Amino acid sequence: MRMFTRLLVLAALLAPASSAVAQNGAVAYLALIATPTGGVPTAAKQWMLSEPRPGIGADVQWGHVSGVGASFNTITGGVTIPIAGGHGDVGLTAGIFKPSCDGGSCPANFTAGAVVEGRVLQSEMGHSTFTIGLSGRLGFAKPSGGTLWSASAGVPLSIALGNRQGVQLVPFVTPGVGWGRASGDGDAASGFRPMIGGGLGVLSASSGLGFNLGVQKVLIDGGKPVFGAGFTWSAR
Repeated sequence: MRMFTRLLVLAALLAPASSAVAQNGAVAYLALIATPTGGVPTAAKQWMLSEPRPGIGADVQWGHVSGVGASFNTITGGVTIPIAGGHGDVGLTAGIFKPSCDGGSCPANFTAGAVVEGRVLQSEMGHSTFTIGLSGRLGFAKPSGGTLWSASAGVPLSIALGNRQGVQLVPFVTPGVGWGRASGDGDAASGFRPMIGGGLGVLSASSGLGFNLGVQKVLIDGGKPVFGAGFTWSAR
């Protein structure tokens, strides 16, 4: 089967044809969830805290999604560099995207991404800290014979609760919009889809360690949510 056709078949498996999605929307959905842009949930970061711990950081993220006749896992590792005095960061990540297709061969492939994000407004609310941020992401994946690109823009909204010098709970939600493109065999298609993600982070202002549980969904009829978890760490 030609590579581009295989990409479209995988998109249809994850967002079933019975939902009558448009081809471009299905391709955008596939490209987003097959790259770190949408394949791993967003995470709570140090810049969401009232007193962030700026420093070079590292993270490991995992995401999983299941569809009709197909599922996949994405595992990535990355590094982050603080910007704006710890009020934001720039990150690079790389890993593997492993599809599983019923009755077919779907080998693992390389995936990578980049992110720049940070706070634009922060307000103290008693013993909590409310933060509005901006986030931009790029993603790339290289299945055999094809290429996937993705990008997204989001507005992370978070509340940090707890001891500002110690462990804090950070529930967050990130509405946004994503773009995805798939190409192969001389053919290409692309499209846009709205997205929303959220979760709960447990961050330590003293040690820089963090743990996240999250979910992210590309909004399309029949589309499945991505569930995941991850660890973050920031050194002074």
